[in-house]
Amino acid sequence: MNAVEIYHSLIGDKLKPMIVEYTPYSDNYRYFPYHHVFDSDFEKNFIDLIFNSIVFYAFEKNEIEKDYEKHRLDDLYKAAIAAYNNPSFPKTEKLTDGLMGELTLDCFIKTFFDDIEMLYSRVKYVEYVPRKNLDKKRKGKEIKGYDGLVFSISNDVKYMWAGQVKTGTWEYCLKSIKEDINKSILKTYFSDSMLLMARIMRAASDRSKELEKIIDDINDLQLDYSTDEALLQQKIIEYFNSNGIIIRLPCLIMAEEECYSDEEILLETIKAKCSKAFKDFTFENKENLNVEVMFLVFPVRDIKDLRNRFLSIRKGEKSEQE
Repeated sequence: MNAVEIYHSLIGDKLKPMIVEYTPYSDNYRYFPYHHVFDSDFEKNFIDLIFNSIVFYAFEKNEIEKDYEKHRLDDLYKAAIAAYNNPSFPKTEKLTDGLMGELTLDCFIKTFFDDIEMLYSRVKYVEYVPRKNLDKKRKGKEIKGYDGLVFSISNDVKYMWAGQVKTGTWEYCLKSIKEDINKSILKTYFSDSMLLMARIMRAASDRSKELEKIIDDINDLQLDYSTDEALLQQKIIEYFNSNGIIIRLPCLIMAEEECYSDEEILLETIKAKCSKAFKDFTFENKENLNVEVMFLVFPVRDIKDLRNRFLSIRKGEKSEQE
């Protein structure tokens, strides 16, 4: 089997929750119903599956296929622990750190959208924060970047997916995701992430010709304009515009919801909350990037319970949840 087939066999076919895809500017909805809210074991099963998906988040396609052939994925939890303990994953292991949301976004995109080609999912970079006017806790360096990054082609149109995730209450998620959307299309934020992705992926062996050209072209720009950071950032923006590459922003909202008495009522609740939140929202696209915004809405019963379970499994305490 190829990597996509392996993913669906081990993860995707088991992950059929209710997820609502919402494109706010056309007010379009598409949803995938599954009565996870009526499953008493949902929290445990969901977190086990999301943690195991680290294997498909951390490795390239050819690595996944080789591990599958070598039967290294027969015990997926064991493989996930090994993948998690490699140096590419941060070991903050805080209750509210972002890895659970990032893995969920990654799984949803791979499960519900076709022709996805993974890049370096966790595109994070260190930003030096100005020390003036900052309290002591924030002085120094901060980690910035997207919560997920993939590439796809549909009908000859190229898409660079740059995801963001918010988890918590409806009010927090809907308010904070707006800030993330505007941040996502800032020249410095976007171009720096693309530079990092291109540098990491330059040696990747298993990628499409279209993606290979984008990676090579960005690395060429880095070579030509490395002494002028502002000009380099501008050249990257111009490259995406001139090549008609659409920046798709999939925003995952994992919101705590109490109303699960009826599937239709739940769907209408989600529609009403999203429509109201984004009725008058516009983002500042100063660079005129070709941007599409979509929301992947995932209502859950108890965010704190999911976070506690995920933290426990990261610490190797899976047996205590059985």
